[in-house]
Amino acid sequence: MLLDTAQKGITLDKDIIKIREFPEHNYKAIWFNGKTIRLTLNPKEEITELKYPEFYDVKITGYCEGKCPWCYMSSSQDDQHYENIVEKVIDYFGPMSKNERPFQVAVGGGEPTSHPQFIELLRAFKSLGIEPNYTTNGMWDSEDILYASSELCGGVAVSCHPHLKIFWENAAHDYLSMGVKLNFHLIISDKESIDYFMDIYNKWYGIIDYFVLLPYTAQGRAEKKEIDWEYLIQKMPDNTKDIAFGAGFYPYLLHKNHNINVSLYEPEIMSKFLDLKDMKLYKSSFNLMEV
Repeated sequence: MLLDTAQKGITLDKDIIKIREFPEHNYKAIWFNGKTIRLTLNPKEEITELKYPEFYDVKITGYCEGKCPWCYMSSSQDDQHYENIVEKVIDYFGPMSKNERPFQVAVGGGEPTSHPQFIELLRAFKSLGIEPNYTTNGMWDSEDILYASSELCGGVAVSCHPHLKIFWENAAHDYLSMGVKLNFHLIISDKESIDYFMDIYNKWYGIIDYFVLLPYTAQGRAEKKEIDWEYLIQKMPDNTKDIAFGAGFYPYLLHKNHNINVSLYEPEIMSKFLDLKDMKLYKSSFNLMEV
């Protein structure tokens, strides 16, 4: 039986209000309880691409035991954990002012929980006033990771890969038992993948926070595949308030053949992808164009 947060003596610190403002980008944002409200300083103008993003994806390892044939990062058991990740994060984000630091980050890999400095890294982000989140395939077995997730993280995204179902389902139940804010990541391509998403949606509706749909991307080990957008729209439930779309779906959402609310801004002007291996900054993990 897993202990709850009260028994473990953990206090949650998720109600801090953060504000960032960049007049040169016509941008002001307020972050509270994991949600961001963006404001234009001049309502007649749009927000421009931020020099200091409000959100970073941060890759800390290439190691993963999942063996997903579609892995867009080509992660494997032969890959190595990145070294000195805590020092790199402190050196990169530490010199930034509070206004320049992102509201939050998503730690990934590979499988980030497998990194020996993973929990220390979460604490480093928290000490900088940056909310850490992470993505996992559920292939971990550590109460320390579970408690650290409850204590330090704004939320966790679980990748719902079919061949790893026993792992991600067990992890999801453990996270929920600790009150961790939980999202599911699902890769969308053909009808089979869409039906798989709907099966999971019908089972977990009302239990987790968001179902995040990511378009299958021909990158890394993933071969080219068509995305059946029309079938996805046909199968979508009428109420999509708990369904979110990854940045790669933005061009599809602009088609307007749906009743889904679409952000005014392309996600890549608000976020960036930082690879700690060589400290290079990219537009996103699906768009490896250096910035």
